[in-house]
Amino acid sequence: MTISDLKLGQKVSINGMIVIYRGIQKVRIPHLGKVEKRVFQGEGINIFKYYSLADGSKTLKSEKIKLL
Repeated sequence: MTISDLKLGQKVSINGMIVIYRGIQKVRIPHLGKVEKRVFQGEGINIFKYYSLADGSKTLKSEKIKLL
């Protein structure tokens, strides 16, 4: 399964932290502007993890992401 196969709102674990997949969103990056990224939000906390659109073809196992 690849990162792009995840569904919106699906819970996964990245390096032991439980996060919710929020889909592709525009994110403001300092000194770069707005870019589209794959967004994961920490469950119950305001921490975000971003992956580039090209990372969508990577497997969950290679990125150490586990389905819950």
